[in-house]
Amino acid sequence: MGREEPLTGTRAYCDLDLQERDNLDQEMTTLVRGIEKKYGFMPNFVKLFATDNRRLRVFMEQYMELMRPDSGLTQFEHELIALVSAATNGCVYCCAHHGALLRGETGDPMLAEYVARNYRQADLSPRHMTMLDFAVKVLTDAENITAEDRQALRDAGFDDEQMWTVISTASFYAAANRMSQAAGLKVTPGYLSMHR
Repeated sequence: MGREEPLTGTRAYCDLDLQERDNLDQEMTTLVRGIEKKYGFMPNFVKLFATDNRRLRVFMEQYMELMRPDSGLTQFEHELIALVSAATNGCVYCCAHHGALLRGETGDPMLAEYVARNYRQADLSPRHMTMLDFAVKVLTDAENITAEDRQALRDAGFDDEQMWTVISTASFYAAANRMSQAAGLKVTPGYLSMHR
């Protein structure tokens, strides 16, 4: 049996062979370099989107909307939702990514492990349990969300603007999970050792 040639281009990190357009503008180039500097490596998800300027910009604009300073959610809450979304949707790539980010955010690797496997066993406040229960319903059963479900979030201390951010964040990451899975995105190895 002959030796297989190493995969190149996007096939090196996913199952799609996307055209590398080499068309990033200065803003997107700076953003990509900043991400690489922050992590110490280039995440495969970013590589995939950075194949085209418009593709990357649209994704990042949606992400930045979620991360607005006035979103009402903390970085910790954002990462909780992202990791529970990945776990609920069975996205290996996103579990590795957001597990690493939650470990970095909290300094608690055990919390990230529990959240990635069964958040109901994690040591979380009643507020965060209610938030994640609602997020999972957004992910799995949105058509059956009721006024009572929304009121439970209010009772846990979320105002309606914060509730909108919970809904938007869960929905955004559900889409990212599906894209990662459908594209056959391979886990970026650097995530596995981050913040251990």
